[in-house]
Amino acid sequence: MSKRFIRGRGLMSKLFAFFRVKFHNDFHPHTKGMISVHNGYSLLFLFNLLLFFFAMLFFDLRVAVEELKLILFSESHLVTDYIAMTSVGSALLNSSLMTFVAISICYHYRVPITGGAVSAIFMVTGYGFFGKNLLNFIPIFLGVRLYSYFMNEPLKKFLLIALYGSSVSPIVSYFAFNDSLPPYFSLVMGYGIGIFTGFLMVPMALYFQGLFQSVSLYSAGFTSGMLCTLVAAICRMFGLTIELRTLVSQEQQPRLILMMLVLGSVFVGYGSLMAIKKKRLNMRAIWSHSGKIERDILRDTGVYNTMINMGLMTFLLVAYVVSIGAVLNGPVIGAIFCVIGFSACGSHVFNSLPLLAGVTIANLLSVYTINETVTVTSAIFAMMLCAVTNAYGWKGGLVVGFVHASMVLNIDFLHGGLNLYNNGFSGGLVAMMIIPLLDLSKQLWQKSADQAQATKDEKPQMDLKAQESEQPLVPLDQTEGKPKFSEPVKVLKPVAQKKHYRVGEWE
Repeated sequence: MSKRFIRGRGLMSKLFAFFRVKFHNDFHPHTKGMISVHNGYSLLFLFNLLLFFFAMLFFDLRVAVEELKLILFSESHLVTDYIAMTSVGSALLNSSLMTFVAISICYHYRVPITGGAVSAIFMVTGYGFFGKNLLNFIPIFLGVRLYSYFMNEPLKKFLLIALYGSSVSPIVSYFAFNDSLPPYFSLVMGYGIGIFTGFLMVPMALYFQGLFQSVSLYSAGFTSGMLCTLVAAICRMFGLTIELRTLVSQEQQPRLILMMLVLGSVFVGYGSLMAIKKKRLNMRAIWSHSGKIERDILRDTGVYNTMINMGLMTFLLVAYVVSIGAVLNGPVIGAIFCVIGFSACGSHVFNSLPLLAGVTIANLLSVYTINETVTVTSAIFAMMLCAVTNAYGWKGGLVVGFVHASMVLNIDFLHGGLNLYNNGFSGGLVAMMIIPLLDLSKQLWQKSADQAQATKDEKPQMDLKAQESEQPLVPLDQTEGKPKFSEPVKVLKPVAQKKHYRVGEWE
């Protein structure tokens, strides 16, 4: 047997050992519910492999390289649908490539598999369909790396912010591939601004996260929106025009619907099978989850219940898109992938339905069509505010969903389409404006309820005093000729034989 064959067999065995999920070591031994690093990344890489498999089914290899090149060097404004720009296969290829990069970076730095990590990776997957590619992602990552170096902190601490913060990727593409600027100057300028933006992303994200009372799962979107608003304002001040563009596919893709149903079935089927086998099926723990950022479904309930929840959310959103007659294009399928990631942090069917209903009602009453891409994505991304439903009930979810739908359709001018997380920007603004009002209404309702209960408790005591006041008094002592009275004990009848009585004379 040759040494080359032995070496090749050893590499293959290591590859299969890496992707093989060891079911007997499902959870971290020291943290209850925490999936181990090896098993977690095995599942994530298998998901990426499945996504790449669908890409191979849909794209033509002869034109895939040219179409991928077109994606990499596009300005990638919001909204730039890579399916409309190239094809379904090339968009899937770009998304799977970005997913592989995100998982590999997290695996290299040994980032723990938490709900936040899964959400960040799936967000990169979703935005790989519209606006995010490898060339405009690198400068943001380098900026975060530079911040960790200057602060003498490990990059692992800020890596999720780097993944979330890549929402400002269109800033890089806008300056780096702008035809109105000299080629080399624009490339250096774009990458320089991208690195500087990534550097600023970390402290701003850490500061803004506390403003929402942890009710928005999309807090990095607000940070990205503020940064992009600043950049857009400076550009307009110096005469640089930032045009809002909308390039979306209007052709329904049945293959994408089938792909999402297959992914949802894999999540639900595998999660249910393993949860039943390990006797860890507990969906009530997810449905009673607060949905706040500091809570983690993956950590609290385990990987199998989380996968079931992710699959159920996939079915819900695909059914919603199909039922209203919307097109499953790049932005819509990207939004669905982002919400699948939210399902590992706090979003589930029951706290998402009121938000979905609120946005739908707002879209029906507005001048927009309910099945437009912008209205559909606003309805899907409203799931980031799922904690509002848990804290304030379904009525609070309806109100927040309604306000979010009106807000998200009118703030893209601020950042000029440079922020991919437009819904996250809107969600942060809605959380800061509506949460204090909901708190006030909750306090007023509680105060009125307490007053009503106090009034209800005082009424029997008042009735008892009124009854006691109607009873006659009883004499205690007549030695001095003047009767003395105490509280009533019983009513005594006068003696029937006597016809005349003195005052206070009783038998």
